[in-house]
Amino acid sequence: MRSRVSTNAIFVLLAVLGSLLTGCAGLVSRPPTPIPAKLEQLDRWQARGRIGISGAEGGGSGSFDWQQRGDRADVQIRGPVGLGSVHLQVQGDVADPQLKLQTGDGQTLQSQAAWDELEARLGAPVPAGSLRFWMLGIAAPGEHQWHEADRDGVVTLEQDGWRIDYQRYSDDAGAHVPIRIRASSGATRVRIVIDRWQLGQ
Repeated sequence: MRSRVSTNAIFVLLAVLGSLLTGCAGLVSRPPTPIPAKLEQLDRWQARGRIGISGAEGGGSGSFDWQQRGDRADVQIRGPVGLGSVHLQVQGDVADPQLKLQTGDGQTLQSQAAWDELEARLGAPVPAGSLRFWMLGIAAPGEHQWHEADRDGVVTLEQDGWRIDYQRYSDDAGAHVPIRIRASSGATRVRIVIDRWQLGQ
């Protein structure tokens, strides 16, 4: 009797384990989307980090969350930076991007009103169509100039009236992307530290 009970118990246990394994198999995630060899071809990515802005009228620091989907960027900036807490939505090509700006106090601005407000808050013209390229450490389409790395390894890009210094890179996300950026235009200074990259997602 004991042998029969033990055998039945084993069969039950095996059946339970089999069902569990089958359920787990259905939970296996899909393999990540391959990252293109050239970052210019990457159209889906996310970045999270910290941002600091300073200018003629002061500045501050905060955090940001950037999601890029094709030619559309959704950027949430939080904290007491010079911009204030805002949500930016930029869509379209580099030459003529469409901008939507939602401020922390509930205003929603579009078209030229959004550009004017963004420039007033930042203290310098913003080439918003170029930002998604600069974040990845590449030049936007159009005229630009690269400077060779200095003795500290800082690589510099000049484009659209801005100087972008790439101070540090990382390969942890599966590609060589910047994690520490300094940008300047006139009296405006922007410092970006990327804490997390997700490429191809």
